[in-house]
Amino acid sequence: MSSLRLRVWPRAHDARTAYVDDVFRRVAPRYDRLTRLLSFGQDRRWKKDAIGLLPSGGPAARVLDLATGTADFPILIRGSGRRDAVTALDRSGEMLARGALKCASVSGVRFVRGDLNRLPFAPASFDAVLFGYGWRYFDDLDGAARSLHALLKPGGTLVTLDFGVPRAAWFRRICFAYLLVFGTLWGLVLHGRLDTYWHIVESLRAWPGQEALARSLERAGFRETAIVERLGGISVLAKAERPVEMSSGG
Repeated sequence: MSSLRLRVWPRAHDARTAYVDDVFRRVAPRYDRLTRLLSFGQDRRWKKDAIGLLPSGGPAARVLDLATGTADFPILIRGSGRRDAVTALDRSGEMLARGALKCASVSGVRFVRGDLNRLPFAPASFDAVLFGYGWRYFDDLDGAARSLHALLKPGGTLVTLDFGVPRAAWFRRICFAYLLVFGTLWGLVLHGRLDTYWHIVESLRAWPGQEALARSLERAGFRETAIVERLGGISVLAKAERPVEMSSGG
């Protein structure tokens, strides 16, 4: 049997999606517990902060929750008193099934199975796009930013919560070591496999970081871009807006 070791994050779409599909198929039953454990219970608070950055909504407002996973964001949106129509998309059928079960008593949430890189929505379909921990699964950062820009109505808002890459090399090593050590521990405890959560560090080693994200958003046409770093940059909240087109009439 070959020795266990971190692998190079797959760049090719098919190779990466096959790897990620296998991971989330296995982790779905205990995914919520893992996010709480790795974040020392802060994940839910960070997600509430992300929802607080959404524009004011209402029954006519449409929010797209990409990479919804087990549907934390739709539940928190309703818990905050918002009445937006929420479309929750994820590639993993296992994660979606758990999300739909959690939302059994939550109204106004539609679940869609789909790929982040082949989004099945018409341009200008949403007032806001929201997602957590999904940037690393796009094929191309610039292409992803353009795609998300196109999905928003003029004046719409993009809000994301994700891992970041700390600028200081010494702190980056500490953060990655923490994620690897505790990811290994909880992978063994929760799933009986040491490498269950190694994809987090593998993907972060290939992730260009929050400064590159900000540049991609600007190139795609977003404005009012704000990047909020927490815990020294390992957690990042990002917000950007699609500007309202000005008419050329006199």
